[in-house]
Amino acid sequence: MNTFPDDFLWGAVCAAYPTEGALFDSDWWRWEQRPGRILDGSGSKVAADHFVRFEADFDLARKLGHRAHGFNIEWSRIQPAPGMFDDGALSHYAAVFDALHARGIEPICALHHVANPAWFAERGGWTWRGAVAAFERYARRVADAFARKCRWWVPIVQPMFTTGNAYVERLWPPGASNPVRAYRAFGAMTRAHVAAYRAIHDCRPDARVGVAIRARAFVPRDPNSPWDVKAVQREERRCNHALLDAWAQGRLPWCAGGAKFDAGCFDFVSVAFHGQETLHFDLRSLTRFFRRHTAPAAAPKRFAELLGELAAYDVPFLVAGNGLATNDDADRRRRLLDDAAVIDHCLQQGINVQGYLHYALLDGFEWTHGLAARCGLVHVARDTLARTPNPSAYLFKDIIENGTVRPGTVAQFCPGWTPPGLNRAEEGG
Repeated sequence: MNTFPDDFLWGAVCAAYPTEGALFDSDWWRWEQRPGRILDGSGSKVAADHFVRFEADFDLARKLGHRAHGFNIEWSRIQPAPGMFDDGALSHYAAVFDALHARGIEPICALHHVANPAWFAERGGWTWRGAVAAFERYARRVADAFARKCRWWVPIVQPMFTTGNAYVERLWPPGASNPVRAYRAFGAMTRAHVAAYRAIHDCRPDARVGVAIRARAFVPRDPNSPWDVKAVQREERRCNHALLDAWAQGRLPWCAGGAKFDAGCFDFVSVAFHGQETLHFDLRSLTRFFRRHTAPAAAPKRFAELLGELAAYDVPFLVAGNGLATNDDADRRRRLLDDAAVIDHCLQQGINVQGYLHYALLDGFEWTHGLAARCGLVHVARDTLARTPNPSAYLFKDIIENGTVRPGTVAQFCPGWTPPGLNRAEEGG
């Protein structure tokens, strides 16, 4: 494997709701109180206690070699009620930025990740007519406070995935199976991104304000079925290109409101790739857009191809949000090595990948899966909250410090792993 650039942004992500704890003014806090909604019956009251322990967690990230850190400011902390901005919460996040800078870690900050303030949800959330204006007021308040402390920003993390879970799969609040509301919410989130883009650039002209997508690959269950093939084409377009096309062209599709706005309002793309699914067209699945999916499987070759496709947008990339919920850290180590091989391949093809942020730094409360889903490079004990780096954390540290994947490192951490075939002439992937 080749040597990665010296200024490559290696790091991990700590999303607010899964790790901070005590987010009682969030719609998600209210959602999780109903029995049966969280698979393991756990709650987020403490989560990983990152709100209290963030400085020690950043000390650990630095010891593990991290150069960048992705996190989100929690809207419900900053604005717990309409028109009310909490000075204590603003001071807390100022300390978060300062703590990262003090350790030489580049902050990459999102304004919204899944959860909403309860008051916003009560008014209809992203389907409320005032949603875009409300988010713009919040974005401008945060930009005024922190734009000078951070260059990299993402207004809204994975809006297509969020609206799908909320309005199609019914896994997240408000749990309404309504594709029309899903498109309306998607349209509002897209316009809110534009408003936040302007607000951040008004406060810091040299800011990089990006869009985050959760990309997936699909194959038809029956390659001879035109219905299955067409469903694959539409789903790949919806998941991987709909947002980027809207912002690149400056216009939403008609189903999401058709609104026009300034084109090209993203400075980079943050991509999380979550594998390849088999897809089947099914007339009985109206609320899921007539499609049924299987569980995703690893597909590093398809990930490399997708990054090649997205390079047509001619902006830099971060790979941010790749990870694995598993109790077997060997699986996580294999995934890290596969991702490193994909990024190396893409860099050699001239694709402008500038960083990799693993999801996640810490085990936390992973939405409907609760505390049972272990995503962290660092294990967090449920009873004591003690932090213990997994072997994957030390594998990652070795890659960062040496700027490459060394054969001896593979032999130590993941014996038997071989690089996936990523060229057309190669097998595998």
